[in-house]
Amino acid sequence: MPTGYGFWCNSWPENPAWKFVAVGVGHDVAYWTEFLRALAEVDPDMAVNIEHEDAAYSQTEGLALAAKNLHAAAAAV
Repeated sequence: MPTGYGFWCNSWPENPAWKFVAVGVGHDVAYWTEFLRALAEVDPDMAVNIEHEDAAYSQTEGLALAAKNLHAAAAAV
């Protein structure tokens, strides 16, 4: 796993300084609403992609949670 230029580790630290979390877990829908509003000011047709790496959820659970939260945020924009 790359950790920076020239540095590698064999596993993720047990207590890392930060974690990958699904959309809506780290920041609430209100945060993502403002995020999407800011993107729309720059380019209303800009695509938003979900990158799911939250180990607490399966592939489909994490994607469904992120999509639900982004849909709620988009509806509030």
